[in-house]
Amino acid sequence: LLVIDVSGSMGESAGADTKLELAKAAALKALDQFGARDDVALWAFSTPLNGARDPYRQLVPFTPIASGKPLLRKEISALEPEGGTALYATARKAFQVMSGGVTSDRISAVVLLTDGKNEYTPDSDLVGLEHELSPENTALSVRFFPIGYGTDADLPTLRAIAEAARGAAYDASDPATIDKVFTAVLSNF
Repeated sequence: LLVIDVSGSMGESAGADTKLELAKAAALKALDQFGARDDVALWAFSTPLNGARDPYRQLVPFTPIASGKPLLRKEISALEPEGGTALYATARKAFQVMSGGVTSDRISAVVLLTDGKNEYTPDSDLVGLEHELSPENTALSVRFFPIGYGTDADLPTLRAIAEAARGAAYDASDPATIDKVFTAVLSNF
C-alpha cells in the first residue's frame, strides 16, 4: 500500500519544483521497481477535505502492477496539496486494511511518505498506534516503511511507527534524494 501525504506543506518549494512534484516523479519511477506479481494500492492523505469524514482517500484499490500501472500513474500525477497532516489516523487505517489480507507467503507492507507531523487532533494517540502496529504473530504482520520527507518531517515518530511494525524508517530530509530513498524502500520487497 503506497500512502502519500498531500497536505498543504507538500506544495512548498524544493528547488525548481515543489516537494509534491518531486515525490510524484519519484513514485512514478518507483512503480517500475515492483515485480510483475506485486499488488499495489494507492492512498492520499491530509486532513478531511470538502466535508469528507476520513483524512485518507483510496485512489487505486489493490491491483496487479502489470495491469494497474496506467491507473496508478494517472492518479499519482493528479495529486494536489491541500489540508493538514493526519498521520496517526491514516497509519492506523492502513494497518487495519492491510491486516485483513495478510498471508505468510506474501509481504504485506505500507510505504507511507510524509513531510510533517500529526496535526489531526481526533487521533493523537501515538502510544496506542504503536501498540496496535506491534505484531503478535510476526509471520502474519504488516510492515511499515515510513519516509520522512523534508526537514519538517517527524522522523522520531516515523521511526517509532516503523519499529513497532517491524519495518524501517527512511530519511529523505533532502527532497532531492527522494528517488534514491524510494529505491531503498522497495529493495525490501
